[in-house]
Amino acid sequence: MKKTFLPVLSLVICGFFTTLHAQVGIKGGINLSTVVEENDEVSREDFDNKSIVGPVLGLTFDLGINDFFSIQPEIYYSQSGGKNTYRLLGSVTESVYRINYIEVPILAKLKFGNAEQQGVGIYVAAGPFAGYALNGKREFKTEMDGNILFENKEDFTFNNEDNARRLNYGITGAAGVMFGRLSFDLRYNYGINNLLDKDADNNNDNKPILRTQGLALTLGYSF
Repeated sequence: MKKTFLPVLSLVICGFFTTLHAQVGIKGGINLSTVVEENDEVSREDFDNKSIVGPVLGLTFDLGINDFFSIQPEIYYSQSGGKNTYRLLGSVTESVYRINYIEVPILAKLKFGNAEQQGVGIYVAAGPFAGYALNGKREFKTEMDGNILFENKEDFTFNNEDNARRLNYGITGAAGVMFGRLSFDLRYNYGINNLLDKDADNNNDNKPILRTQGLALTLGYSF
C-alpha cells in the first residue's frame, strides 16, 4: 500500500501544478521597515518612528487559475525592524530593532495584459502573510542634555525573558509591472500581531505594543 501511495500522490501533485500552469520565480530587493511602538508612559505625539533598510530574497510560485487570476504563495527571507525615538521628562531614548524573518505570504493576484505575448503587463495582489523570526537584535540608548545615561545591545531570545513573540502575521498588498519574465514589485506589509504580547489574543493587549510595517521593492524573474 505504501509503495503505491507515494507514486500516486506524486502524480496527483504534479498534475495539479501542471493544470494550474505553475510558474516559479525568484525575487530580491530591499525592505523599508518600521516598528510602530506604543507605551503607557509616553504619548503618541512623543514618538518618532523611522524606517531602516534591510534585504529581501525569496521564491514565488504563481499558480495560474486563468489568464487573469492566480494564487501566488511565496517564501522569503526578510529583515524587518525600525528606529524609534521617544522623549520622557527631558530624556531622549533611541531604539533600533532588526529582526530576521522567514515570511510566507499567500496572495490572490489579478493580472492585466499578457507580458510574455504583449511584452508588458501589470498586476495587483493582496493576502495574508505569516513570519517566523530566526533571530533579532535591539540597540538602545538614553541621553539627556547631550550626555549618555544608558546604552545597551541585546539579542531577542523569544522566550519569557524578553517576551518578544517569534511569530508575526498580517496583511500584504502589492502592485507590479511585468516586462516579459521580469517583474518590478512594490508592496506594503502591515503586521497585526503585537510582538510583545504574551498570548495570541490581541483583544486583551496591554501596552507596550510593538508591530511591524514596511514597504518592499523587489526585482523578480520567472522561469
